[in-house]
Amino acid sequence: MGRTPRTPRLLPVLAVAVSALTVPAAAAAASSGGASAGAPAGGSAYGTTSARVSGSRPVARLFSVSPRTVTLPALPTVRLRVDQAGTSRVHARLVFWPRGGGAVVARADLGWVRTGRNLRVRWPAGMAVVPGRYLVRLHVKDAAERTLARGASTSGRANLTVRAAKRTSPATTVPATTPAPLLAATPLAPGTYAFPVAGPHTLGGDGARFGAGRTGHIHQGQDVPATEGTPIVAPVAGTVRFTEYQPGGAGYYVVLDGTDARSYFFAHCQQDSFATIPGSAVAVGQHLCNVGQTGSATGPHLHFEIWLGGWRVDKTSKPIDPLPDLLAWGG
Repeated sequence: MGRTPRTPRLLPVLAVAVSALTVPAAAAAASSGGASAGAPAGGSAYGTTSARVSGSRPVARLFSVSPRTVTLPALPTVRLRVDQAGTSRVHARLVFWPRGGGAVVARADLGWVRTGRNLRVRWPAGMAVVPGRYLVRLHVKDAAERTLARGASTSGRANLTVRAAKRTSPATTVPATTPAPLLAATPLAPGTYAFPVAGPHTLGGDGARFGAGRTGHIHQGQDVPATEGTPIVAPVAGTVRFTEYQPGGAGYYVVLDGTDARSYFFAHCQQDSFATIPGSAVAVGQHLCNVGQTGSATGPHLHFEIWLGGWRVDKTSKPIDPLPDLLAWGG
């Protein structure tokens, strides 16, 4: 990482900046059938699994998330302590993984923190996490790029359940476990949509359809073959939720929460083609990425999904056949 930046003398409280990302996610199918990624195994960034704790690597002496169940807008208190012989500072971050598999939902970069001290994370005002069940992981690197040694007693992992905020009306109270009201799709008015591939394309054959057989699962979207580099655009206005990478599955992908109460998933994007960032509001037809063949893909194409109830938010989230919409949009 190069030279260790200077930090204040005392760090009793950590202020973190969170980038809400994925979501995120399995899913991506190639023209000939892609495979979904399973639960994160760890080890690819900011943390590896170790059978024994080595004195030469950072060790988590304390990592707690309390309470383990919160109702938005409340967030848990996170406390941590990292020790490492001969090292005064390490770089740390928190990563939120959906339980049961899926892409990263959020990362909290803690920056360079002091070793040998009990620290408490203070969440920034306005931070929110999508309701769901998560594995919260502490990832650490020192200045020599050595990662956290995960012992059996303090592994730097904790479970967290985030419940939706309570909603009230004059007649009733909605339980905190009720998912966000995204189950009903609002019909699109003329002129409020665009075909997601802005160039010549096809809709493939039977194997490209929603529900087509795949190894261990079924196809959850529609493949749209097109020339690599063809722009992929937002079919509706909305907010970008994730721009992420899933090796061996979706490749580079984008998730958009539409203003029509549906979520949209665009997979196998061309490398280095993201034209937006998470949290950005986009208009109909705005450039998101380009057609590619990253991840588990055979030939360049867009793997396109439409979700009700949010994209992989909880068990009530579900994909629907996007072909009728694609045909209505000019497919």
